[in-house]
Amino acid sequence: MKKLYSFILSWFILINIFAQSSPLQAHLEGGKPYLLHTVVAKENWYSIGRLYNISPKDIAPFNGTSLDKGLSIGQTVKIPLVAANFIQSGQPGADEVAVPVVHNVKEKENLYRIGQQYNKVGIDQLRAWNGLSGDEVSKDLPLVIGYLKVKKSISPLAATGKSKIGGSVAIAATKPPVTKPAVTEAKKEDKAVVTKQETAAIPPPGATRSEPSPPAAKTEAVPVSQPTVTNINTGDGGVFKSLFDEQSKAAAEKENLNGQAAVFKSTSGWKDSKYYALMNKVLPGTIVKVYNPQNSKFVYAKVLGEIPPGKENEGLSVRISNAAAAELALAETGRYELQLSWAKQ
Repeated sequence: MKKLYSFILSWFILINIFAQSSPLQAHLEGGKPYLLHTVVAKENWYSIGRLYNISPKDIAPFNGTSLDKGLSIGQTVKIPLVAANFIQSGQPGADEVAVPVVHNVKEKENLYRIGQQYNKVGIDQLRAWNGLSGDEVSKDLPLVIGYLKVKKSISPLAATGKSKIGGSVAIAATKPPVTKPAVTEAKKEDKAVVTKQETAAIPPPGATRSEPSPPAAKTEAVPVSQPTVTNINTGDGGVFKSLFDEQSKAAAEKENLNGQAAVFKSTSGWKDSKYYALMNKVLPGTIVKVYNPQNSKFVYAKVLGEIPPGKENEGLSVRISNAAAAELALAETGRYELQLSWAKQ
């Protein structure tokens, strides 16, 4: 009878655990992410620590208490997300699995702002984890912002995890485009030239075979390689130009602003000429013409949302993607005086 009671009690505990943990929702306090756990029967600091793969010595202080103070059923405990149990890059250990942790998107939030709150994870990583093709996110969307690492043999949460975190493509995607097409063309031309030379060297039937051409002649026939290409943009400001023109025609007036700009990282723009910006008090989706008066270069950037609050963003009028900065001949670090114009909506 006691075994049956223990079995039923264990299942009750598991059901409560999954009910409160699926999905695992992240919260923030003082810039530090954490989860919430509701205490059920038979739980203590150590069993909760095993559940979330973190030492109870880290949990108790985070909750402003100590291990010698007991827990009561129904009490809410904050579980800190730290390096020991939370990953946003790499993979879990061989004896661990990764359980997705989500952030519920709030009004006026965007991928960049959310990523900055959670250890500055990149927007490309957030796109990959959540299967997003664009940069806009809707309110109340459960957005994966990282993964809780738990032990397979210890934590019941392991049943909802996986051995590898998905969509880890940010590092490869952030590299500038490789100039393989140019190399390929050169090789094709080389092959064509060599084939032509070899064909010409074959004597007609009955003719005397001539000696092969000296290496010098073959070297002279190889085409001269082209300079390395680092950006495919044609200088017309990117693909959002037509949308900028449409918004300008539909608007009663334009807004113009001279202000300070800084850069944020994005994989967009390097291959598709899609440039993006963050601006306060400008509707998401607005196309802004960003002009560099130092060299007369310009791009058309789509506003994704507001500039996140923070000391590093004080005094900024705009943040532009690093591909946009490259097109304007600006470095990724520092601040710049740029001219901005857009259709007032």
